[in-house]
Amino acid sequence: METLLFDGWKSVLRIVIMSALAYPFLIVLLRMSGKRSITNVNIFDFIITVTYGATLSSIITSDKVSFADGAAVLVMLTLLQYLVSKTAAGSKRFSDFIKASPVFLYYEGNFNEEQMQKNRIRKQDLRGKVRQQGMSSFENVEAIVLEGDGSVSIIKKEDVKSKDALEDISEK
Repeated sequence: METLLFDGWKSVLRIVIMSALAYPFLIVLLRMSGKRSITNVNIFDFIITVTYGATLSSIITSDKVSFADGAAVLVMLTLLQYLVSKTAAGSKRFSDFIKASPVFLYYEGNFNEEQMQKNRIRKQDLRGKVRQQGMSSFENVEAIVLEGDGSVSIIKKEDVKSKDALEDISEK
């Protein structure tokens, strides 16, 4: 019970030293790997981000994980993330497999009920998004798109001159 609140200065000192080593190491590693590594655009990036956090936590708090072991894990995660993103950039098929595609939730006056139900989005949610854009009616909305990263984009009718940004969006 005495180790519940304080287990001695050795473990505290280890945490301080490992934090001072591992945190800057991860920052440098992420900066070297590019901006893509610090965005959450798909499920793979989300998994990598969570895993980075869990690994950093283990390095700092577990006396069973050395700095070298933790650094190796962080380097491998970064390398795997780089390889997946590089492969996705070169292969549409692989990219489509790991990334969610954008879909219309509303387009040209019609709600896409199938996609709304599949993605657990209600009309009330879309009404709120439209209001957040300062609009009071769907009459001013050309399209509402659920992006691959889960964000919602609203395209106003008055902004539509060309629809080239809407070409790759699935209605199904």
